[in-house]
Amino acid sequence: MESIATAGRAEKSLRGSGELRVKGGACVVKGESRLARNGSSLAASRRRARLAGLKCATGMLCVGLLLSEPAAAALGAARAMAQWCAVVAPSLFPFLALMPLLTGVPAAAGRRFLAPLMHRLFNLPGEAVSAMFIGMIAGSPAGAIAARRAAARSGMNRGQLQRLAIAITGFSPAFLIGGVGLGLLESEAQGWVLFRAQLFTQLALALLLRGCWRDRTEAVAAEEGRAEEQPVRAAVLTALTICGYMTLFGALAFAMRAVIGKGFADALVCALDVPSGAAVMAGLALGMRWRLALTAAVVGFGGVCVGFQNLNALRGCGIPTMEYFALRLAAAVLCAAFAAIQVQMPEAVLFFGKIISGKPMAFAALAAVLLAIPGLIRLRSAIS
Repeated sequence: MESIATAGRAEKSLRGSGELRVKGGACVVKGESRLARNGSSLAASRRRARLAGLKCATGMLCVGLLLSEPAAAALGAARAMAQWCAVVAPSLFPFLALMPLLTGVPAAAGRRFLAPLMHRLFNLPGEAVSAMFIGMIAGSPAGAIAARRAAARSGMNRGQLQRLAIAITGFSPAFLIGGVGLGLLESEAQGWVLFRAQLFTQLALALLLRGCWRDRTEAVAAEEGRAEEQPVRAAVLTALTICGYMTLFGALAFAMRAVIGKGFADALVCALDVPSGAAVMAGLALGMRWRLALTAAVVGFGGVCVGFQNLNALRGCGIPTMEYFALRLAAAVLCAAFAAIQVQMPEAVLFFGKIISGKPMAFAALAAVLLAIPGLIRLRSAIS
C-alpha cells in the first residue's frame, strides 16, 4: 500500500510539473518530445553533412571536367565574359548603381498610387512596383536585389518576397533582343517574341502565385553591406559576381560538351547556362516555330547559373532551392506556350527594338534615370 501511495504522489508531482500527462489511459512522458526534438536535430545535421559531401563531390567533378578539356573550358569562359561585357554589364550596371534611389521613393510612390491595383491583382503591396519594373527591364539578379530591398523597406513578409522574386526572374530586353534574337537566331523580331513571352510569363506567375505561402509571415531582414553609403562600389561588386558566375558556367558548359558530346550534354547545357543553351536551340534543324518555342523554354527556366545568382541575392530569406527551380520549370512551360502563340502574329521589326538591342547601356541608363526621377526630386526638396 505504501508503494502505491508513493507512486501516486510521484504521478501527481509529475503531472504538476507538466512532465506527465494521461492520454487514452496511457501515460505519456514529456521527455519523449525532447527525444523527438533531439532526433529531428540529429536528422537535420545528417542532411547538412550529406549536402556538404554532395557539394564537395560536385566541386571535384567540376574541377576534373575543366582539367580534362582546358581548351574548351577557356573558350567557353572567354565567350561568357564577352557576353557579359557586351550586353549584361551595360544593361545591369545603371540599375545596380541607382538601386537605393530606385527602391526608395519610387516604392513609396507605388504604395501611394498603385497599392490597390497591386493588392487586387497580385496580393502584393504597392512598394513591389519598382522591383517588378526593375526585374522586367534589367533582368536578373537586379530584380531579386530590388525585391529584397523593397521587402525590407516596406515590411513585406517572406511569402510575399518569394512570390515577387520568383515571378520577376528574367533577362533584360537587350540580352533577349540583341544577344539571343539578333545574335543567335539572326532575327530581331524573334528576340521581341522572346521578350514578350517572358513578360507575359512574369505577369502570369505573379497572378498564379498570389495565394501561395500565406503562412510564411516572417519579416525580411535587410541585406548586410553598405549599398546605401557606397552604391557604386556595391554595383561593381555585384556586376563582377555576375561575371564570375557566367564565366564558371560557360566554361563548364563547353567542357561538358567536349567530354560527353552532343545529345545528353546539350540538355545539361540548356539547364545550366542560358546563353549556351540558346546557342544549342538556335542550331537545331527544326522549324522556326519549334526552335523559337524551345529557346523560350530555356529562357523561361533561366538556367542554374542565373538561379544561383538570384538565390545568392536572396540568401537568408528562407527561399527553398527546390521550390525555386520547380517554379522555374513551370515558367519554362508558360514561356514556350506564349512564344508559340506569338508565332502566328505578323513579323515586324520595331525601331524601339533597334534602340534596345543596339545600345543596351543607353537604354538601361535612360530607364534607370526615369525611374529615379521621383527620388531625385525628393532629395532636392530635402536639401533646399
